[in-house]
Amino acid sequence: MLKIDNAGAKKLVRNPEFHKRTKHIAVKYHFVREKFLNGDLDIEHVASMDQLADIMTKPLGRVRFRELRDGLGLSHV
Repeated sequence: MLKIDNAGAKKLVRNPEFHKRTKHIAVKYHFVREKFLNGDLDIEHVASMDQLADIMTKPLGRVRFRELRDGLGLSHV
């Protein structure tokens, strides 16, 4: 299950057609689309506030960091 909060990315994965706007995307990124079309991967939209991956991609305040850390089932040692 791939959880994404970007509607454009979701459309890109689900729509196998080639578009001028997407031709610049490297071939290796079409891997996700291929896995989705083969039924090996499903995608689900999640609200931005529920996107646990943000802990790895964005600078966060202490409270938000702890919320996401707890959501991943991690703890402070």
